[in-house]
Amino acid sequence: MPLTRMCVGCRRRDATHQLVRVVRRGDGVAIDLTRTAPGRGAYVHRSRECLTAARRVLPRALRAPAGLDTAAVQDLAT
Repeated sequence: MPLTRMCVGCRRRDATHQLVRVVRRGDGVAIDLTRTAPGRGAYVHRSRECLTAARRVLPRALRAPAGLDTAAVQDLAT
């Protein structure tokens, strides 16, 4: 059985290979393609709907201040 995580955008569970891990880096977020970066991470689907919803909730999911720069997430949209 594959490892599953919840998408912070749509709140549905999916296999980790279907999701992208996002981690907090300073005042912004970074995409962790190898899924090995240290620190708290959040998972999100690559769909435009999930990425848009994730931008609103990422500060809370990553336990960061509300002014977190989430621009890197929007570049993932397919």
